[in-house]
Amino acid sequence: MRAIFKKQYKEYKFIIIFIILEILLNIIAKYINAKGFALTPYFRIVLILLTVAFFNLDILKLKFKLKFKKRCSWRELFVYGWFFFALISILIGFFYKNPIIYIFTDFFYVFMGILLFYIFRNKQDDELEFFNLSKIILILGLGCVIFNFKVPAILLVVMAALMFLNILNKKYSYFLLFFILYSILVVTSNRTQLIVFFLMVFLLLLKKFRFFFSKKSVIFFGLSIILLTYLFRQEIISGMLKFINPKSNIGYRINQIAIIFEEGIDYSDPFFTSISQRMIEAQVVFEIWTSSITSFIFGAGSGGVIDGSKIFLDNSVLGSSLLGKSKVHNIHLLPFSMVFRYGLIGLILFLVLLKIVYKTILGILNETKSEQEIFWSLLLIFWFFFSIPAASFLWSMPVFWISLAYTNK
Repeated sequence: MRAIFKKQYKEYKFIIIFIILEILLNIIAKYINAKGFALTPYFRIVLILLTVAFFNLDILKLKFKLKFKKRCSWRELFVYGWFFFALISILIGFFYKNPIIYIFTDFFYVFMGILLFYIFRNKQDDELEFFNLSKIILILGLGCVIFNFKVPAILLVVMAALMFLNILNKKYSYFLLFFILYSILVVTSNRTQLIVFFLMVFLLLLKKFRFFFSKKSVIFFGLSIILLTYLFRQEIISGMLKFINPKSNIGYRINQIAIIFEEGIDYSDPFFTSISQRMIEAQVVFEIWTSSITSFIFGAGSGGVIDGSKIFLDNSVLGSSLLGKSKVHNIHLLPFSMVFRYGLIGLILFLVLLKIVYKTILGILNETKSEQEIFWSLLLIFWFFFSIPAASFLWSMPVFWISLAYTNK
């Protein structure tokens, strides 16, 4: 187990420390009886300070070469393009008189992201024995179960990636341990983690089929599964509720979807508040985006806010608003969040990211991919899908930027 703490495996050590710190922060929140999302902005500040402290020497050693490549990867275009437009977006934010604290944090997350991308984009591959990482993650997961700690989202995502690798390496006993722990922990999480799990199973099937069939055949098989899932979506959701308690956190969310599929959505019913508020957000963003040619191209700028005092009821929106109900900064749906901040440029950035994720999925089917490449590819894919209904998790997560760098090679 000591091997994982060697200098060359710094990124894996960071993931472990990041998870431990997030567990400790959740314990503090429980101790002071803080509920909802009120502490989320403060927790993110602590976690980003950990990131700066952990990589401070790597950042100080960085040497930027002012030299333009003739050819850039999609990932480099995405990261550098986002950074340069984030600089412009600061000016737009000041022009619209957006809150200074939001202007600063919006830019800082992207700035920190490009530093992490630059640190790891040329790092030599040091193959890690994922058996060691599996043991540590299992211990952390078991600790959350025994002591009833709130499980960090990144812990479940890493567990899903390690389940994939353990099946791939035919370590079925470790997979079974992960599966049992994951099944217990995911019940207290949100519905997106179930999407991550089923996505892991889906990619694993494609990977296994790739050993016997061509890439085109595997893609056709994958599209067939997606089509069948869509056609039998009601039956699948109803079947899940036979194994998941509808009164649990994730069961409640699944039950919402089941009722929507069968009866539609009643916007006046408090039962559907979390879903209806995201639709209201999307509508408000679209109205602001199309209100002028300037906002259409550049968006509301860095630190853009919405007056949510009259239109928002969801505590996940209002509870995490650092400056109060009248200055809601958190837009949940990822494409609308990008459009709100950066306008048409933000939409282009989202589409480029979508292409990156698609190419990364195809890359997993590549037989020459190493375990390390598959691990970081899975983290990138899973975290992207996890962030679609909760956009701010994307750019505030350092592991997302590191995974972009590792899948760039």
